[in-house]
Amino acid sequence: MSEQLLTILKFCLLALLYLFFLRVLRAVWTEVNPPKVAADTAATGTRSKRGAKKSRPAAATPRAPRKSSGAPSRLVVVEPAARAGGEFILGSEATVGRAKGCSIVLDEQYVSQVHARFFVRGDTLFVEDLGSTNGTWVNGTRAVGQMPVRVGEHVQIGNLIMEAR
Repeated sequence: MSEQLLTILKFCLLALLYLFFLRVLRAVWTEVNPPKVAADTAATGTRSKRGAKKSRPAAATPRAPRKSSGAPSRLVVVEPAARAGGEFILGSEATVGRAKGCSIVLDEQYVSQVHARFFVRGDTLFVEDLGSTNGTWVNGTRAVGQMPVRVGEHVQIGNLIMEAR
């Protein structure tokens, strides 16, 4: 090979290496510094940069559980033992994550900014992973797409394991 071609290939490799490091730095930056979510953006349901649909901001007090639906209306923390018994009331739709704009805010190390979405369709509660790093698990199975959650099943988000009731 000619020396000119080798020089061009070196520069291409160097450019790819820099792009890789920039991508890693960007991923770390977005996890450490959450994006600012405006209240009007969350209320209109527009999509964020990650493609996750934002839900309405949470009310100051949680909504009462649905009585007419056969779907689970709350999540009760099972593990870790220090948080066992904690309860999250689910409305017709709730987002879970570390971001302040989420309906259920979990300040956990392994929870993404906007981690998952719970919603009711008919008489069934569904969970949808919103592209989280560590995934959302239902009874030990990774949630891919929209996955139904029935009463008594366990949902794991980060290190938190919750039972649907």
